Amino acid sequence: MPELPEVETIRRQLAARIVGDVAETVALLGPRVLRRGDAMSLARMPPERVTRVDRAGKFLAICLENGSALVVHLGMSGYLRLACDGELGHHTQFALTLASGRTLALVDPRTFGEVFLVQEWLPQWPYAPELNGLGIDLLEDPHRVAQYVTDRFHHTQRAVKTFIMDQKVMAGLGNMYADEVLYRVGIHPEERCAPMGDDRLWSLISAIHQVFEEAIDAEGSTFMDRSYRNLEGVGRYYPSLLVYQRQQRRCLLCYAVIERLRYQGRYSHFCPKCQRRL
Repeated sequence: MPELPEVETIRRQLAARIVGDVAETVALLGPRVLRRGDAMSLARMPPERVTRVDRAGKFLAICLENGSALVVHLGMSGYLRLACDGELGHHTQFALTLASGRTLALVDPRTFGEVFLVQEWLPQWPYAPELNGLGIDLLEDPHRVAQYVTDRFHHTQRAVKTFIMDQKVMAGLGNMYADEVLYRVGIHPEERCAPMGDDRLWSLISAIHQVFEEAIDAEGSTFMDRSYRNLEGVGRYYPSLLVYQRQQRRCLLCYAVIERLRYQGRYSHFCPKCQRRL
């Protein structure tokens, strides 16, 4: 969290606001925000016009006229704030000053977010050497996604939820939307991938697209703690979640009680009747 729908929402909002402006100066304010590259390259970054804003999985890329890009990952609780007053709030880890006088700040209380400079950014996968390990973006054409992951899916004994959340295979899906996708296709989160056929894999990919499109239309999901917010406020998709964080409540399809189990350090939410293991 934030996942692909939240990051895509921010990308669209950011593109409408900063493309054409000039990125002038960068300030690294948090000790953990720079995890790759070096601070000197960022500090010496010359003023460059913003040409577009891209997204790769859960990464945002502010693309500059010289072909480079400032890449931002929001981590667990980060969000971007575009301010006109230049005032930086508490927990600001990074700030980009624009020629228009505005400041784009990464606010991240838990400090899992990061920012780094890519010298050459490509508009399509694999994007940049720094993201070589990133899998195919899940908003790509579903047939292309299926072509990329089919062999991997049918030759692994990993649990299906672990597989679809692996950012080295399929980029963009996190814990929350993985629960929603698996519920829609009736697959238990601990089901093994290899025994499943092509039909079930295609159902998964189609459901991912459907859930993402719905969530993007609602500008993402914002919980009570407001850990995610977009440039215009909060996302409206949270009330539409069917199983995530609905443990002990009734399934909306069969009225069984939603269960929660802990697997590999994460909680999975599922309906024991609609998502029986094979």
